[in-house]
Amino acid sequence: MTVYQHILLAVDFSSQDSQVAQKARNLSLQTGARLSLIHVLDNIPMPDTPYGTVIPLDTKIPYPMLETERQKLNEIGDEFAINPDRRWLIWGEPRQEIIHIAEQEKIDLIVVGSRGRHGLALLLGSTANRVLYHAKCDVLTVRLQDD
Repeated sequence: MTVYQHILLAVDFSSQDSQVAQKARNLSLQTGARLSLIHVLDNIPMPDTPYGTVIPLDTKIPYPMLETERQKLNEIGDEFAINPDRRWLIWGEPRQEIIHIAEQEKIDLIVVGSRGRHGLALLLGSTANRVLYHAKCDVLTVRLQDD
């Protein structure tokens, strides 16, 4: 069995993120792997910024929606003892950005929640499903119940 060296936790700021984060944290403790954190902003407009799509977490940007998202990411990162240098807040399409960071950082396991969609939502796909079929590393999907 492969021992994971670097785990990427992908969160969407749902009420169930802590369930997914706890599983990722437990795996990192069991394997000794580094744990990193990513949230992709796909639901708020991107302001004109010189920073590109990766949002520096140590820079103040006068954009209230962004500050709220950054605060949420840092709360999760702090709660699960994730090094601030391994937290990413990025604008874009979630599947693409999660896979891009996974490849860039040599991630060997992505942990993401999945709500087990049915009907039309299943046909349209989910972030977890898209990551599962496009990532070059292992993907652990944590089954979540719908709210």
